[in-house]
Amino acid sequence: MRIIAGKDKGRRLKSLKRRDVRPTTDRTKESIFNILGPNIAGTRFLDLYSGFGGIGIEALSRGAKEVVFVEKDRRNIKVIKDNLNLVDYEKISQIINNDVLRALPILNGEFDLIFMDPPYEETELYTNTLNKIKSYNLLSDKGIIIIEYDAKDKIEIPEGYSIIKEKRYGKAGIILVKEIKGKDE
Repeated sequence: MRIIAGKDKGRRLKSLKRRDVRPTTDRTKESIFNILGPNIAGTRFLDLYSGFGGIGIEALSRGAKEVVFVEKDRRNIKVIKDNLNLVDYEKISQIINNDVLRALPILNGEFDLIFMDPPYEETELYTNTLNKIKSYNLLSDKGIIIIEYDAKDKIEIPEGYSIIKEKRYGKAGIILVKEIKGKDE
């Protein structure tokens, strides 16, 4: 796992060999950040189901002003902490060691970008997470949610969201959605 662009481009990050964690591939990561373009700088970024923290750390390397990581596995939390220490991003990061659905109600403020990558086999988590993001008003008015999923699955996007873009990269799919906040959208 490595940082592919920004201030810490090329820096290797720690990970663990685990079957239950699947870090986003460099190809998929690059595609996500190419789609988002320069919109990363100065953002408040939420990394849900963080795994080892690679996506959130990539956002920090590209100029995000803050990243909040939400991950329930303590072994993964230690790796995220080690990686943040490695690139000196501890002061602009927050780590929440909790189940995502339990953590969402306690988050403060809105986020400009939210990345979510739940375990592929638990497809109901996609809809449940999107519904809670909306109900707790966690997405800023122009905010975008980036969803990574297993390309063989069909992800149900709940009412109140519109799809901006959908792409597939080998075994992974990416959907970018925004919240429909008013009648004009």
